Amino acid sequence: MTTLILICTLLLLMSYELSKHEWFSPGVLTCGVWLVGLVLFVVMPHPLPPLSTRFLMGAGLWIALYTVSALCMQSFSYRARETQMSALVYDVYYWISICCVPFLIYFVYQALRFGTTDNWAMNLRMAALGRGRFSHDGAYTPLYFTLWQVTYLLALFRLDKAHWRRAVVMGLLVLGFGVATMAKFVLLFFGVVTIVMLYQKHIIRLRHIAVIGLILIAGMFVQHAVREKMEYDQKTFFEVVELYVLRNYTAFDTVEPCSSEHWGENVFRFCYAVAYKLGWSTVEPIDPLLPFIHKPTFTNTYTCLYPFYKDFGMWGIGLGAAITGAFMGWIFRKKQQGSTFFTLLFVYFCTTIIIQYNSEFLFMNFSGHVKACLLLYLPFLISRIPKHE
Repeated sequence: MTTLILICTLLLLMSYELSKHEWFSPGVLTCGVWLVGLVLFVVMPHPLPPLSTRFLMGAGLWIALYTVSALCMQSFSYRARETQMSALVYDVYYWISICCVPFLIYFVYQALRFGTTDNWAMNLRMAALGRGRFSHDGAYTPLYFTLWQVTYLLALFRLDKAHWRRAVVMGLLVLGFGVATMAKFVLLFFGVVTIVMLYQKHIIRLRHIAVIGLILIAGMFVQHAVREKMEYDQKTFFEVVELYVLRNYTAFDTVEPCSSEHWGENVFRFCYAVAYKLGWSTVEPIDPLLPFIHKPTFTNTYTCLYPFYKDFGMWGIGLGAAITGAFMGWIFRKKQQGSTFFTLLFVYFCTTIIIQYNSEFLFMNFSGHVKACLLLYLPFLISRIPKHE
């Protein structure tokens, strides 16, 4: 454990230096989130068993290869092709987003009306997951939420004294979606993209980030307490930290390497889903909501190592780290070279980088990322079409 903490610290410092002192670089974010989690596991009181050598080796392999591959991609120069964002497409996105608000209102109405518990917050969460009496796919499937995410990013990028109202409106929509679905990931996305974008625009500084971060953590704690009908005390706070940070590490030890029923069904879930939809395969894609375990603890999150390790073992962790880190490093380098599109794309993926201590969101939610990337690129694609007089 001490060795892994030391490796994280050294890689974090190296990433910060080689990324031109940027805190929000792939290597710094990756080493930072793992370092915080490992330190909390050591200093916090909890009933969890010690971390196994297998987990420490897997986590060390992931952190090292992810960081090194990201830094390697950042060391190259790429062709920079600056393109302006189409104001027309941005306007269309905004007004379509406003028109989609009734869909969320209707979802909330249905969830509260047909909920099966006496807890309104839990009814919203069950409906968002499509569980209980809700036979649909949940609240995350419709395209309008992805559109809200992208439009909020664009609004933040255009934020200035003359263009702040749309950023506030879109921020409230994304935040409202997080409350309506009782999803902490949505609140995290809202907080991360807001912080990173405002920091990139030099609107806020590190001390502001600390304050906003504390507010975000408090909001997620309150949301969980409301959903689970828990008391607001120090004991509850430690239980929430244990649930969403520490248990993931212990849960990884229950995963058997190379134990997937079908080859690469977790890493290549998107391919299985496409093949199943088109009728090319009878193999259904796995449920992105992973199965719960009860021993040694109750959870269904196993860190970002889960799909790679379950499908391919330690080799999968190493290859997955190298590919993912290289991809994020490439995007970050393009951002450093001044590309507006890649700046927005990197800010979008920052939440995926930060959440890796909890679970894997890049490959397991690949279709959602594809939709977001296409919506994000469309304003730049339209602006490149020559205008005929």
